[in-house]
Amino acid sequence: MSRMSPSPQTFPWIAEFALWGTILFTLIPLMSWALEDRIIAVVNKEVITLSDLQSKIEDEYKRLKAKHSGEDLNRRYLEKQREVLNALIDQHLQLQEAKAKGLSVSHEEMDAALQRTPLLPNQTEEDYRDQLLLKKLFDFEVRRNVVVEEEELRRFYDANPTLFRKPPQYRLKHILLTATEEYQRELARKKAQSMSAAWKSDMEFEELAFQFSEQVKHLGWLQEDELLSTLSPEIKSLEPGVLSSPIETDQGLHLLMVEEMSDTQTYAFEEVEQEIRGLLQRQKTEEAYRTWLADLKKKAFIDVKF
Repeated sequence: MSRMSPSPQTFPWIAEFALWGTILFTLIPLMSWALEDRIIAVVNKEVITLSDLQSKIEDEYKRLKAKHSGEDLNRRYLEKQREVLNALIDQHLQLQEAKAKGLSVSHEEMDAALQRTPLLPNQTEEDYRDQLLLKKLFDFEVRRNVVVEEEELRRFYDANPTLFRKPPQYRLKHILLTATEEYQRELARKKAQSMSAAWKSDMEFEELAFQFSEQVKHLGWLQEDELLSTLSPEIKSLEPGVLSSPIETDQGLHLLMVEEMSDTQTYAFEEVEQEIRGLLQRQKTEEAYRTWLADLKKKAFIDVKF
């Protein structure tokens, strides 16, 4: 006689047990998340959770992990967590202030902004809208109140004369012994050394080039920042009419001569007026923003539990 498996009708407690098993199986992931997640900061009546922070820092953690490990990774990650948490607190405060001021971003403003600057990868429309709202608040509370007076421009110009000096210019000519392969470089080095040894102070540069079947190329007037970084130090120390020592670059070996050098001059105020205005505008705006944000924090309830 075959044995029959018990059925829920035979033993009612089996059905009840199965039901509770299903419920527990569903709840376990939620219970696990609840145990892991927690409140790490309170900003007035809003909370910032650990999961909020982790979602913001996930990509940064991957970058740190690719470069660091062990205690160094832990230390850097903790520093980054604190940095991002402070930024989240600042953002919550400012968004709360924007709402208190009655500021918002309309659908038309959102659409127009998206046409100019599309969403970044992993950026949500909510994040994008928040950024627009923060900018609107910044313009309303900070930027519009920053004014740079004309006398401030002149004062800054007079107090910082070294900032507005034109870099010296050099009228140059050179002989280039082109060499890209190592065997070519070795030949070029020997030839450049021979040319340096053959040059005399009363010799024309073109005469030296002719003796070694090379050509002189006139480079014209150049500023220091227009020169290859390997050439700049040598040229700055050269007197006009003096042959440089051989200089090696990716192109090959150079023999340089400064034909003429211009004196350093100061830009006229009118030439740099707009540059100074932009600089002072940025400085004053940053200072005003820091002061305004600090005042917001003083009036807010902020409790960090991290």
